[in-house]
Amino acid sequence: MAASDGPAPAPGRHGTAPGRRWRTGLIAGGIAAVFCFVFPPFRIVPLKPAPAGPGGAPSPAAAAAPAAFDPVAAAAKFWEQELPAAHPRAVDLAQLAPAVRAGAEAAKTRFAKAAGLGTAYYFVRGSGKVVARERNALRLAITGAETEFVTIRLGPVFGNTARDGTGLLDVNAFPGLQEFNALAAALNALVEQRVLPALKEKAQVGAVVSFVGCTEAPESAADPGEPLFTVVPVQAEVR
Repeated sequence: MAASDGPAPAPGRHGTAPGRRWRTGLIAGGIAAVFCFVFPPFRIVPLKPAPAGPGGAPSPAAAAAPAAFDPVAAAAKFWEQELPAAHPRAVDLAQLAPAVRAGAEAAKTRFAKAAGLGTAYYFVRGSGKVVARERNALRLAITGAETEFVTIRLGPVFGNTARDGTGLLDVNAFPGLQEFNALAAALNALVEQRVLPALKEKAQVGAVVSFVGCTEAPESAADPGEPLFTVVPVQAEVR
């Protein structure tokens, strides 16, 4: 029987040789790596741009997604396109003032445009001579009804009068009430930017102002000599 080349390796702590433990660990690690590769605990999915249609145009699905509502753009479109075409349909103040004086409720039924929460508005046109000027308001004697007066505020503009007064804008045509209120604010800004500066500069006492505007319909006629309405002008000219 041949002599051994040397002493056999000493058994490990639990009777297993060190080399055998190393190989066992390597095999276990390999099995775990394969398992994680096949069944990863999470996946990283790259973000992909929306598929383009023919010629690089957005796909029909991407084009169908609703765009965010832009109140400034919507107000500008209304101001420049729909509102000027409606000016001739505004009620003449020389006709409206005596009707309100004769019966505010009857005038409201005939001429006003109802809005939410029971509020009604008049969409008016006319002219008047400036008989008094305050810091933020003009007082005009109505042409054709000189004993009746209106007030035009010179700013700032708040509320929904410019939006609701024409009767042309319906809340159901907009994404929601928040967007509808944002439209009101954008229209008020247009009044302040495009109408009021000329009135502040030129409408001195004695000047004649021709205007189109909106006003809340009063529940009753004002006392004689007091302004019947406070008008938010959407168009004005001073001469």
